[in-house]
Amino acid sequence: MKHFLAIVALMLASTPLAAQRYVTDSVRVNGHYRAFTLYLPAGLPAGAPLVWCMHGYRKTVAKPSYFDLDAVADREKFAVCYPAGIYDSSGHYGFNVHYPKQASLTNDEVSDQCKLARWVQKRYRLSTANTFATGMSNGGDMCYLLAYRGQDVFSALAPVSGITMAWIYEGYQAPKPVPIYEIHGTADKTSRWDGDMANKGGWGAYLPLKLSMAYWIARDRCTVVEKPDTIAGKNPANGHYVVRHRFSGGTGGCQVWVDEVVGATHSWHSRDMDTGEAIWAFFKQYLK
Repeated sequence: MKHFLAIVALMLASTPLAAQRYVTDSVRVNGHYRAFTLYLPAGLPAGAPLVWCMHGYRKTVAKPSYFDLDAVADREKFAVCYPAGIYDSSGHYGFNVHYPKQASLTNDEVSDQCKLARWVQKRYRLSTANTFATGMSNGGDMCYLLAYRGQDVFSALAPVSGITMAWIYEGYQAPKPVPIYEIHGTADKTSRWDGDMANKGGWGAYLPLKLSMAYWIARDRCTVVEKPDTIAGKNPANGHYVVRHRFSGGTGGCQVWVDEVVGATHSWHSRDMDTGEAIWAFFKQYLK
């Protein structure tokens, strides 16, 4: 009987999932429960890549449908995890990057997300080597904090409408290079392209995007600067277009990408470009 159960367990571990599904789950991490929704495409093999997608600072947790990753995951066969932020005293769910409104939070968000990701990898038989992080707004800010802390879980990061908080820039030196891809609107009034070092917006001081990315171009030791490439947006009638900036030749193949969405405001930018497709094209280069 024991031999039979062992054979069944081995078969389950190597058998692709028959049908796509969403799984809602939670686990106790560092003394508190962290919830998430996991998207598992049909036919997903054991050891598949994992994309970690963190929502913005909200009164409700963003649904997976807000993003456009699941259709890409269906084709490319990777899982997508949507972790939920923690509810703070101002009535918002978010990831703790020390906004003034998050003063009630005391958790170490980097530790929480890394431990949660490791648990998801193990529980759902996903790759430990091919796990990547993206996020919108607060989730994008969290990507930068993960990068500066030099964690070993997420091998490339793609913040969208994200910013680097001044306290992160002033307090940390990233211990290792990491590939970074930022997508950002030039008319974003929440996470301003030109930064807000005077904290006029009330989020805390944060860097101009050009300075934020210059840090990673230098830290990754990029040696190739490509000529910017301008492409039309998905909806030309709104006057938006995308300027692609690419910096490559970095340590271990690290690249820094910036998509400057001219005229666009604070969003996931799916109205101006295929954001999920673009993010996976970046991550796919770093599959092991």
